[in-house]
Amino acid sequence: MTIIGSLLWFMVPPIVTQGETVTPIVSTSHKYTGKHVVIRLDAMTLELRDGTTTLSVVPVLSQGKPGSYYETIGGVHANDYKTPLHFSSIGYVYMPHSVHVYGNYFIHGIPYYPDGTPVASTYSGGCIRLTNTDAKAVYDFIDKGTPIIITRGTEFDFMPTRAASSTLERDDMTTFMVAVVSLEALTQDNKIVGTKGEVTTRRTLISQLLTQKNESVATLYAHSIGEKRFVALMNQKAQALGLSNTRFTDVTSPVSTTYEDYERFMGYIATYKSYLTTNTDGL
Repeated sequence: MTIIGSLLWFMVPPIVTQGETVTPIVSTSHKYTGKHVVIRLDAMTLELRDGTTTLSVVPVLSQGKPGSYYETIGGVHANDYKTPLHFSSIGYVYMPHSVHVYGNYFIHGIPYYPDGTPVASTYSGGCIRLTNTDAKAVYDFIDKGTPIIITRGTEFDFMPTRAASSTLERDDMTTFMVAVVSLEALTQDNKIVGTKGEVTTRRTLISQLLTQKNESVATLYAHSIGEKRFVALMNQKAQALGLSNTRFTDVTSPVSTTYEDYERFMGYIATYKSYLTTNTDGL
C-alpha cells in the first residue's frame, strides 16, 4: 500500500509483545440474529433482514463517491437515534426519514433544500439515499440498537477478529484512525484555526497528519469535540470493523493491536477510505 507519494513511514516493522489476550467484543458466530439491515454498496441494495430471512430488498439511489473524502463508510454499526426530518449542517439540506449510522452518515430519503428543491446529484455526501417510500419503510423497521451492516463484500467481512496472545504496537494505526474519524465524524471544509493560528480546513490539514505524522493536527481534531469523545469515536469505529484486539487510549500514542486487526484496518482504508492513500491536495 502506498500513502501520499512515496511516503512509507507506516511500513516500519512493528514492535511485538507477548502474553496479552483480548476477549472479542461480540460473538464470533457467523450469523446475525434478530432484525438487522444489510447495505451492499457494490450492488446498490439495502436488505431488511430478520435472522436469516430477507424481508425486503430496496434499491440504494446514491452513496458517497468512491475515492472522495466523503466516501460512504463500511462496518457494522448500531443505530443510536433516528428522526423524521433531519437538517444537515454540512449540506444545508433537509433529509426525511433519517436513520443515524455513525458520525456524519445517515440512511434517508430524497434530501431537499430549504426552498423545497430536491437535491439532484447522483452522489450523496456519503449517506445512503433511498426513495422517500423506501426510507420510510426502513425508518419504521429500525429500532435503537438495530445493527446496520454496510459492505462492499459480504455481510460477514466485519465479524470480530480472533483473540490473540501476541500483540504489536502501531503508531501509524493511531494516526490513520484519527484521520478516519475526522473524515467520518467531523466537517472537512468549514474554516477553522490551524495549528499555527492560520485559517484553514481539516481537509487541508489531513495531509500534514499523514505525511508528517503531525501530532498537533491530531490534537486539534480531538479538541474540536473534546478528546474523550473523539477517542470514544475511534474505539466505536474499531468495534464496528470487528477489531477485537485494538483499543485506543488517546490520539497520539501507539496502539496495542494484532496482525489480524492491523490487516483488517488497512484493508478498510484501501477499500472504503482510499482518499487517505492518495495525494489529498486538490481533491
